Amino acid sequence: MMADLDARQEHRGRLLIVDDDHSTRQLLRGVLARQGFAIIEARDGAEAVRLFEQQRPELVLLDVMMPVMDGFEACFRMRVIDHDQGTPVIMLTGADDMQAIDSAFNAGATDFITKPINWTLLTQRVRYALRAGRLNREVRQNRLRQTSARRIARLAFWEWRLTDDSLHWSDDLEALTGIAGQRFSHLHEFLAAIHPDDRGRAQRALNLIRETEGQLELELRLIADGGERLVHLVGERGGHGSDGNLFVGAFQDVTDMRRTAALVDHLALHDELTDLGNRRLFLRQIGDALKSIAADAGGALLVGWIDIVSFHRHNDALGEAVGDRLLTEIAHRLQRLLLSPDAVARVGGDDFALLLHAPDKDAAIERLESILFSLRRPFHLVEQDTILTFSSGIACFPDHGAEANQLLTQAQEAQRLARVQGRPVVMAAPKADSHAAFSETLALEHALHEALDREQFFLLYQPQMDLRAGRIVGVESLLRWRHPTLGLVPPSRFIPLLENLGLISAVGQWVLEEACRQSCRWTQAGIDLRVGINLSPQQFLDAAMFERILETIQRVGARPASIELEITESLAMQDPASAIGLLGRLRNAEIKIAIDDFGIGHSSLEYLLRFPIDTIKIDQAFVRNITRVQADRAIVRAVTAIGQTLGLSIIAEGVETLRQCDFVEALGVTEIQGYLIGKPMEPALIAALYADFIRPGTETPCL
Repeated sequence: MMADLDARQEHRGRLLIVDDDHSTRQLLRGVLARQGFAIIEARDGAEAVRLFEQQRPELVLLDVMMPVMDGFEACFRMRVIDHDQGTPVIMLTGADDMQAIDSAFNAGATDFITKPINWTLLTQRVRYALRAGRLNREVRQNRLRQTSARRIARLAFWEWRLTDDSLHWSDDLEALTGIAGQRFSHLHEFLAAIHPDDRGRAQRALNLIRETEGQLELELRLIADGGERLVHLVGERGGHGSDGNLFVGAFQDVTDMRRTAALVDHLALHDELTDLGNRRLFLRQIGDALKSIAADAGGALLVGWIDIVSFHRHNDALGEAVGDRLLTEIAHRLQRLLLSPDAVARVGGDDFALLLHAPDKDAAIERLESILFSLRRPFHLVEQDTILTFSSGIACFPDHGAEANQLLTQAQEAQRLARVQGRPVVMAAPKADSHAAFSETLALEHALHEALDREQFFLLYQPQMDLRAGRIVGVESLLRWRHPTLGLVPPSRFIPLLENLGLISAVGQWVLEEACRQSCRWTQAGIDLRVGINLSPQQFLDAAMFERILETIQRVGARPASIELEITESLAMQDPASAIGLLGRLRNAEIKIAIDDFGIGHSSLEYLLRFPIDTIKIDQAFVRNITRVQADRAIVRAVTAIGQTLGLSIIAEGVETLRQCDFVEALGVTEIQGYLIGKPMEPALIAALYADFIRPGTETPCL
């Protein structure tokens, strides 16, 4: 058994982990050892350099800030020891420390991983770096072997007698080109073997040499029996004892050398998985575009940074191989959407960058929005549709910079801001504003870690009214955060942060317990209300979710029939078969199910008919303009008809005016939710509103 483990470790590779924090080293060891890697550990940079020279690991995970010797100095010294072997060195840096990242690359780092470490993607980044390092080593070794062979034995010689155009070749010709020297005994025979596209150029060069005393340097293609060969010829008139009519030189078959050089250049500038350009090539393309605009004095450039939101969840669900296929499909779709001379690159694990040309800034932004819309269409993988969500940042020339790296960095920072704010697209801000926004974000992240323990979260409840009965029949639980100094923080600001920090599951469990307790209090007070509770993606995808929900309801004493769990349409469609099974178990436990934000995702009607649900909530986007837009009315009418056929409740969200209420009621909607009935409010106000609507003579707002 131990021999098998040792064999696997040897096959996977030996890794050097360098971090002064013992717990971090232990976590890294635990994650990577399970993948079959042999692990070496060092506590500081000096120890790491010594172990690197002794053990020669295949990859180094190197922290930046350490005692004795920091990561930058350690990386530099390892590169000196490593010579040109190209051992991958991955630096561990702070998430927003761009200066540290730049310093890491200047010191010779191959890649970086930000802290806190995303453990799901860690092994992928390590495997990718190992594969790239091994391939680069192979390419370098081949190039060295070929160089040595050319130096020792692959240099051949030729003579051209100008008086009769006779040619004489050394015996190396056939070994190099596959063509016997006897075939080229005369100049016209040699010219006939040259590729037609190179023949005229060769003839002109030889005629010039015949008439002058100059030297010849010519690269051309020969058509040989084994195919096309690229040959480099050099020569000069004369030679020892020559009468001046003899031209002597050397020739070399450079076919393999050119191919190897092209391969090295390609690997250095392209992503291995998708074959898109990498960050280095993309920066070069931005620079070329800026020069072109300066020369033509017109046009606009847009640099976009696109990130796949929570890609690790798709990778975990589909597997690494299918996840790689998904990234490749995204790359292919982006390539099909671009026009010449646009460019696309893969600049990170699940990050892509776009360079768009347009007559002006507005046209460039419109093109990017069109591309993002196309990316939201389903990707067909493993016999099911996969729907992705993206966050994007935009930087435009000249508004946000006049230099390639500046534009790309601005676009990346804008994308990070879009991710933490939960927005699909954010335009780059002036530098000072950008830093201020990120400082505020970091402060909020720190405060969120303590908000739950310090009881800063609370729930408000927005009422839902049955239009036919004219009564308040339900509420939706809505999370709020009261910061001790900032006051109320908008949910759109802090909920994406909870998801990024991995706190959403803990807070979601608190919401579930608090809403169930409030439901129990209302029941005991004789207030019969359905309490809606939103489930986050992490909660819904948790394998123990059903047991956890049931245990919570039973522990606090709530009635299952009074609880309604709300999930989004897109979330249910990620894995429809599993969702149907899970929702069925919840329904069997008498818990109600609602599909939230209906109409803005990519539902399959076949699956919708099979989902065991009680309620469809029509997204407020279709209610907002229902009095003016015929298409919105048609959508609401169609959804209502489906719901009535299936015996479901239909709730229209975002109803703010009597006229909107009249329209949705006429279209068959059974319940409404929105400011017309009431804003999100505290439980005591819900109880008072409930009492107002059951008093004799109370009218519904639509009457």
